[in-house]
Amino acid sequence: MTHTPPSPSWEVRLPAAPPSQAPTGRAASPLAAERQESPFAPQPDTEFPAPASGTNRLFGCSAIRLFAFSLLLPLLLSACVRVTPPVPPPALPPASSPHPTPPPGVLAPPRSTPLPSTPSKPTTKPSNHQTVKPSNPSGFERTFALQLHLDQANYSPGGLDGHWGAKSRHALTAWQLAHHLPPTGDPTDPTLPAALTATNNLFATHTVTPADHAALTAPASGWREKSKRDRLGCTTLSELLSERYHLYEATLRHLNPDAPFWPNPPPGTILTVPAGIPSPTSQKTRLPPLSRLEIRLADHTLRAYAKDGTLAAQFPCSIAADKAKRPVDRTLHVRVWAENPEYTFDPALYADDPAAATIGKRLRIPPGPNNPVGVAWIGLDLPGYGIHGTPAPEDITKTESHGCFRLTNWDALRLVHAVHKDLPVKILP
Repeated sequence: MTHTPPSPSWEVRLPAAPPSQAPTGRAASPLAAERQESPFAPQPDTEFPAPASGTNRLFGCSAIRLFAFSLLLPLLLSACVRVTPPVPPPALPPASSPHPTPPPGVLAPPRSTPLPSTPSKPTTKPSNHQTVKPSNPSGFERTFALQLHLDQANYSPGGLDGHWGAKSRHALTAWQLAHHLPPTGDPTDPTLPAALTATNNLFATHTVTPADHAALTAPASGWREKSKRDRLGCTTLSELLSERYHLYEATLRHLNPDAPFWPNPPPGTILTVPAGIPSPTSQKTRLPPLSRLEIRLADHTLRAYAKDGTLAAQFPCSIAADKAKRPVDRTLHVRVWAENPEYTFDPALYADDPAAATIGKRLRIPPGPNNPVGVAWIGLDLPGYGIHGTPAPEDITKTESHGCFRLTNWDALRLVHAVHKDLPVKILP
């Protein structure tokens, strides 16, 4: 009958090897010495039967090795494995920053704020970008429509640009005065009729023709070169159409961002332009017989009054840069007027121009929209003073003249057809 050893517990005691079985000619191994000093060494009162066969003897040796390896394994692992201390979590953001930027290498957690059901208003101001944009919150089309309707009624905002500024505000104020409404100059005034801001039929199209290109002239620089020309016409198609449709060139480009070969798109190009721009001699916009003109220096405006005293028109104007050349609180009178006038260049009037001083004589400057006085001249009884057009409509209302009163070419054409001899022109502060 084979004797079966008892089931091992958590404390295993190994039998001591008999002295006769110790190997000869070899020193005892440190492991053997450790076994002898081990607290698990066999006690004298413990007896285990000797293994009955070779198989049991092999099993006993394997068990001893396995137990020794289990004791050494934690020591080996602790020497080879480097334990990294835990990284503390990132500090919480301050309360004033609801959505802070995470530190480098840390992914931002998803925000728990639910998305709004409708788009919210932007929190940043729109940049001042280099295209035409309205400052009025009503938007470009509404502002453009209001400017267009005021221009058609002879209360000119200068050039149409979709931007609500001082010139547009003064034009609306004049229209309100003429229609016995509070002169607020506010484009959002609830008393304004809906027709004044209606945006239907606001734009039309213009197809570029060969005749448009044939009307252009080469640019001329310097007084001598200008005097040699037969005409000082528009030099680009952009300039020509801006004059025709009462636009600034930047506005025309804004309305046609994809037009090819700008500023001279080829014949056949279809362009977007304002609708309903009348000719200066149209009966619809022709001014009535006038009783007086008023130039208001502070507002940079020229007002035209009908015989019955009503305010018939208002145009923005430039005044003299030198205050000493402004005839304040005087009443002048119209003496002569002409459409498409020539201009006599006098070097004495351009003392601040070094190039003019070298010419030394008067020159005849031919007519055209790029003539120094534009396409219209209204001479006053004060020598050297008059009301006229300009080759630079964007500069109107700036204090830049030598003493005359400048209008856009299209406004000067409307006025020159309505003046008469001895028409009073009052210069107000």
